Amino acid sequence: MKGVVVKVLAGVFTVRTKNGIYECTVRGKLKLDDYPVVGDFVTLEESNSHWVIKEILPRKNLLDRPRIANVDQLFIFMSSIAPEPNNYLIDRLSVLGEYWRLETVIGFNKTDLKKSDLADIYRSIGYKVFEFSLAKDQDLSEITNLLNGKTTVLAGPSGVGKTTFINKLLGEDRETAPVSEKTRRGRHTTRVVELLALPNSGYIADTPGFSRLDVFIDNSSQLADYFLETKGTTCRFQDCLHLKEPGCNVRENMPEIRYESYVKLLKEIEEMRPW
Repeated sequence: MKGVVVKVLAGVFTVRTKNGIYECTVRGKLKLDDYPVVGDFVTLEESNSHWVIKEILPRKNLLDRPRIANVDQLFIFMSSIAPEPNNYLIDRLSVLGEYWRLETVIGFNKTDLKKSDLADIYRSIGYKVFEFSLAKDQDLSEITNLLNGKTTVLAGPSGVGKTTFINKLLGEDRETAPVSEKTRRGRHTTRVVELLALPNSGYIADTPGFSRLDVFIDNSSQLADYFLETKGTTCRFQDCLHLKEPGCNVRENMPEIRYESYVKLLKEIEEMRPW
């Protein structure tokens, strides 16, 4: 029997199959060769009155921090106010999306309170951008159509409405946390990575901690390749970091706010290098 791992907690693997949900363990051999993660497609078999994962099927991809496999799409979720949108975080996440070759979508919630200028910037770069208000029970059919049939990772800061968004998609009432009046920030209510089945087809996962850039520790000179607006742009300088070189085409093609993020990310990556 085949299924997909939707949750991993304390050595128990929750697997969703066409016949229902099963809580499974793994065979000793699997523990040595590999370890199933959320998103893995697996085969199950019954052994001594309980279910075990027999095999992990080939992966499309495997993201790190958090570990999740076979992802199709990244949904960067922000609010236009309370908390204010963080363009640097958007850029960190979009770079990761490009690195992992995921379709990347950006959403801005709370547009009934304020419209963010960032929406038009990212739209002009080429990203699919949605602006909406969950508080106003806005029609989300265009977004849900984009999610259907795909495994989507939802990423963004606390307090922007990610859990409320999932509640609306699933028709559930999962725990949410209010934004602090003092800090204007929320607190994370997602504690573990879990794939949630969408009503029609596909899965969505809220993923705490999805913003680390350790993957670039060996190739900082390629960072600009993961900025969407540089696609098709060539630089006349070899191994150019696009900092102070005169007439650098890559630098000139980036909006100022994006270039500022590029410089910060480059510095962060260089500081992580072990040499």
